[in-house]
Amino acid sequence: MAHLMAPQPSAPELPVFFNVDGVVGAAPATNSREDVLLVQFLLKIIGDSPQADSDPAAVAAGKLVKMTGVIDPPTIAAITTSQQSAKKKNPGVVVDGRVSPAKGGYSYGATWTIVRLNKSAQKRHKVAWPRIDKISGCPEELKAMVVRTLIGT
Repeated sequence: MAHLMAPQPSAPELPVFFNVDGVVGAAPATNSREDVLLVQFLLKIIGDSPQADSDPAAVAAGKLVKMTGVIDPPTIAAITTSQQSAKKKNPGVVVDGRVSPAKGGYSYGATWTIVRLNKSAQKRHKVAWPRIDKISGCPEELKAMVVRTLIGT
């Protein structure tokens, strides 16, 4: 089940972020529905809202992601492409087609994939952040997660 992570003093530019509880992506992975939806939505944001500094391959891969809550080849390909893009800037990035839960903060020598996806969404939707439920196309299940974790119902 996706959830909101508490503020991290090491990264004031991203005070909170949405984390996954289990691994999403290529096997072996937990691939719980809500976690997969979160990752698919964050990848879709990259595809739907390219920036001047966006990697064209990551944008193209993000456009192919469908928000089904079920892991599929386009989602794994978009995760892998996102990781390959990040590895160009930081050789410590692991390219494995998997989004693991961030543990112990924002990085482990390289930033966790889930944190990079959050930063990308925040950059594209600064006004809405962290209310991702207010971003066009947010699946109903994620809207419920946002209300549950941010508002507490």
